[in-house]
Amino acid sequence: MKRLLPAFLLVLALLALAYLLLPRGHTFYGTRLLNPKPVDFALEGPQGPVRLSQFQDKVVLLFFGFTRCPDVCPTTLLALKRAYEKLPPKAQEGVQVIFVSVDPERDPPEVADRYAKAFHPSFLGLSGSPEAVREAAQAFGVFYQKSQYRGPGEYLVDHTATTFVVKEGRLVLLYSPDKAEATDRVVADLQALL
Repeated sequence: MKRLLPAFLLVLALLALAYLLLPRGHTFYGTRLLNPKPVDFALEGPQGPVRLSQFQDKVVLLFFGFTRCPDVCPTTLLALKRAYEKLPPKAQEGVQVIFVSVDPERDPPEVADRYAKAFHPSFLGLSGSPEAVREAAQAFGVFYQKSQYRGPGEYLVDHTATTFVVKEGRLVLLYSPDKAEATDRVVADLQALL
């Protein structure tokens, strides 16, 4: 038994060393979902109906907001623009940024798309009927409601400000607004997903 102890310790030490020297996979900065749930929706783009499932071959960065948003929407879309532009051109081909308006009354598809494209020409803006927007938001657990109502057309919209990352039709990562602004880390996550 005493002769086996040094051999056992040597094997244990070699296993520990091998574990430490093995290359590690990417450690995601965004909140990674261990059981990615399938997600899909149908909304309207400037050219007609758009389903999220049309982007199965891309990593989709999805943000719900509204075009008259004074703070988190433009800041988040600007952060997504910086991350997108930092990707190499070939990687950009595998990424789609989508903005979904939670204010369909004031943001028809053309307005939502124009707003998204003001940040980058490849971004896509979507909207739809109030029911379709509600269904899309519910698929991601997005909360939104009118606030500071001052009359018809004069209000803000409180909403979830998470950026959702979808790959192959499954929700795989989440970014809070402050995390979405860490450009290099978001880029590293996207490259690991591509």
